[in-house]
Amino acid sequence: MTGGSRAFGRPLPRSFYDRPTAVVARALLGCRFVRAEAGGVRAGRIVETEAYVADDPANHAFRGPTDRNRSMFARPGTLYVYRIHQVHCANAVTRPGQAVLIRALEPLSPGLSDARGPGRLCRALGLSRKEDGGDLVEGAVRIYPSVARVGPVVRSPRVGIRQAAERPLRFSILGNPFVSSPRPWGRRRPTA
Repeated sequence: MTGGSRAFGRPLPRSFYDRPTAVVARALLGCRFVRAEAGGVRAGRIVETEAYVADDPANHAFRGPTDRNRSMFARPGTLYVYRIHQVHCANAVTRPGQAVLIRALEPLSPGLSDARGPGRLCRALGLSRKEDGGDLVEGAVRIYPSVARVGPVVRSPRVGIRQAAERPLRFSILGNPFVSSPRPWGRRRPTA
């Protein structure tokens, strides 16, 4: 890690990720997603996530391990990056075959471009399949605890998928302008 990333303190411990996936998805809101590079860091506050759990037909690991989803079966706190429709998406592995999709960031570092939506988020942080399998606890891409209270949270159905889309496994910070579209305001009441 570079000197600039030390300013974030200690990253989330591996035990943070080794919990039920929906719990981790909710708990990641407000945390800081940071990529360290030779020239400094790119960082954003997580404002939207989606959980992909066991027995979930929308989960990439639903049918078991493949070359593409191999990282989903690594230890908790592994970075799973996949490519779909010419864009990359970043996930934090929780339990074997389960992960949390990081959907949107509120920029924290100067010059961080639009990170609303999983593809834009990866583009803003410069993430690709090269980072797949990285360690979110000790690697160049890490997640750090929140330093501010997270406001009300909206739990709503996931978006951009065809199977099991109705499951309320999308979590976002109510009213945050950096949450991706379609924003769930008004469709769901805030939950703690």
